[in-house]
Amino acid sequence: MAGKSVATCMDCKVTTATQTVRKRDLWSKVVKRMEKYRPQNAPKNRQRKLLLPLSYGVSSSTLLHILNLQLERQISTGLGRRAYDIHVLNVGVCGQPDSQRLDLFREAYPLHTYSQVPLHLIFKHDAAITDVISEYGGPEFIDDPTKTDQERLDIFRFSLSTATSRTDIDGILLTRLVVAIAKELDCDGILWGDSDSRLASKALSNVAKGRGFSATWDVCDGISPWGIQFNFPLRDLFKFELSTYASLALPKSLGVVDSERPSVDNLSNKNMSIENLLSHYVETQGEKYPGIMANIVRTIDKLQPPPADAGSKCVLCGMPVDNSGEDPAILGGPGGSQYVLMDSRERPMTSTLCYGCARSRLDLVPPKSASA
Repeated sequence: MAGKSVATCMDCKVTTATQTVRKRDLWSKVVKRMEKYRPQNAPKNRQRKLLLPLSYGVSSSTLLHILNLQLERQISTGLGRRAYDIHVLNVGVCGQPDSQRLDLFREAYPLHTYSQVPLHLIFKHDAAITDVISEYGGPEFIDDPTKTDQERLDIFRFSLSTATSRTDIDGILLTRLVVAIAKELDCDGILWGDSDSRLASKALSNVAKGRGFSATWDVCDGISPWGIQFNFPLRDLFKFELSTYASLALPKSLGVVDSERPSVDNLSNKNMSIENLLSHYVETQGEKYPGIMANIVRTIDKLQPPPADAGSKCVLCGMPVDNSGEDPAILGGPGGSQYVLMDSRERPMTSTLCYGCARSRLDLVPPKSASA
């Protein structure tokens, strides 16, 4: 009888597999995601600090719970040293953040430090955003510094005429704010709580919005164009798996429940963004065809992005600009005629825009029309 063949790890392609996860042969070290993020030759006189953005959703809450368990185990060994410190950040995207909710997490996981900011404080933490928004909005947009930061942000957001553009820009502003605070706190990296389902929908929506060139930095582990490490420890887990775990393991006092899937039936085309549509598609079809959804993220993982510091970067989203093809952001360039045909208004920019941000800019309307 022939001996059983020894399988090789399907992720690293080098080491002999030690276990099988969802019919995939893997090496145990690959499964331990946080081991992958351990810095080599880290200074002993400085504790590594990681920022964890917390949205109170299932994924980010579960990530905090799992990492808290890991650090508690390290402390219980009596070594007196943790592998890293966690700073938990909650950003209030819609109005003021919920401080009482954060207090519940602080009470449940007291090992970590916490902070909470509304999105409009991006004007305080990101020194460049005022000039970027003013130039991006064009001469029709006037940023009035006498107004409150919340009013300034609302005026800019509502100058975008479509739900897709508003959601797109909201995501960019959120990333800029999180990165700015991470740098202020001298963090070594950011731990995003995105599940495999979330990464798949993000990848698909990025391609649909013309941001395919930057998909690797939005989905894959590694140094980001912002100069700080982006890590996605939950990248191998589906949303419904995290929901099951959260219902069993997380403290009930936190009130973490799986939010209802976005219903596209109750949304008009005007109010539905590409993110809403693809998130609904991935969550409904992901449970039926998990392998297909997982392959979306794995395929992007195989791409080799150019160095994050190579070439020019978009002034708004911070991603490197692809100048190899049609780009409506480059006036007078290969795609310049396309940009002029689609937008006859005189709104030149001296700074560089990527294709995705230039497309969203086409949806800008004068503030009067946006509020009408």
